[in-house]
Amino acid sequence: MAKGNDKKKSNEKQTTASVAQARKIAAKNSQKKKKGSTKEYWKGVKQEMGKVVWPTKKELGAFTVVVICTCAFFALAFWGIDSGFLAILKAVLGITLS
Repeated sequence: MAKGNDKKKSNEKQTTASVAQARKIAAKNSQKKKKGSTKEYWKGVKQEMGKVVWPTKKELGAFTVVVICTCAFFALAFWGIDSGFLAILKAVLGITLS
């Protein structure tokens, strides 16, 4: 039974050591990532912009129509709700707005 406990303790030590080593490596990697230059940043931006799939004119027009219709719908909905609450307040409290 003592051998089992010794093995367990040695496994715990190895695990603790490996966790500590992994933390050191992670700390070094995070330090390396923080040391990027401005030139590298813009190079990365250019690469990412190259991956962007831009919409066609037809898609852009369709998306624009959808956005305008959605905005108009919500504007009318909020106006209707606001008018409804105003009518309720006028009826219940006798409030008049000038």
